[in-house]
Amino acid sequence: MTDMDVGASTSAGTREAASAHAEAIVRLRVIDERLAALGDAGTIGFLPRATGREAALVGVIAALSPTDWVFPGASDWPVAALRGMRLDTFVHRVFADANDPLRGREAPAGVSARALRIASSSAPAATHLPHAVGVAWAARTRGEELACVALLDAPEVDAADFHTALNFAGVMKAPVVFACRVRAGQAGAAEHAIAYGLFEARCDGSDADAVEAALREALERALRGEGATVLDLELGADDEAHARAVAALGAERAASLGARFENELASALAAADRAGRPDLSTLFEDVYGELPEHLRAQLAEARG
Repeated sequence: MTDMDVGASTSAGTREAASAHAEAIVRLRVIDERLAALGDAGTIGFLPRATGREAALVGVIAALSPTDWVFPGASDWPVAALRGMRLDTFVHRVFADANDPLRGREAPAGVSARALRIASSSAPAATHLPHAVGVAWAARTRGEELACVALLDAPEVDAADFHTALNFAGVMKAPVVFACRVRAGQAGAAEHAIAYGLFEARCDGSDADAVEAALREALERALRGEGATVLDLELGADDEAHARAVAALGAERAASLGARFENELASALAAADRAGRPDLSTLFEDVYGELPEHLRAQLAEARG
């Protein structure tokens, strides 16, 4: 292959990746808007909006290998759709219906999935960050080739667990990246990196391509044993990433894709509506190998 061939191939690959990112952003906007409407109507529980964070999430997930773990924050439900969870499975999860893999035991935004390497999120700020460092460090001590990415928002920098995680990562040189979404006027997380002996980086969080490139560089460095990175993803206006995606795809193609995603989502919503609620017995399962007498009595009472 000549240098010209290599350049053309690289350019084509870059265009293909950018197109895939744009499609993913359009898809997330369709899901976000439809589920927000269902939340407002009281049909599902509270699901935080993804508006303005789509490109950052698309870029982060695109940079991960299948073996890497992602530790989402409490509002990062889009990682499920981006990491490969089937749309119908995701909708069953959000509705907490009879086909929900988690049996209705988690809030709608809780989309953990062991097979997809998505860790469980928690509501208290930054509590997932030390967990990400622990998994990364454990993998390194076992000689496993994987890294962890922990997502957070700028206000979480004030939490004690943020500093605990950075300190732990610095001492252990754990292969982990802290990706912090920062909005205009907010102080970021990257400025704290130097105090803990970590790398710092910043990029445009409304540009999925830039996010992917910055995160890949940080992950490669971490896997070489050089240490963790605190990466600030600087977000623009809420509609900036979506507008860029529509412009990249062209208005006609974006509209066509939007209609296709709407149809797919409508099918998944209809399946969730047919599924009904989980059986009462699931309240008592997965705790004991054999249900003890007092819980059998409670189940009988609950059934009336």
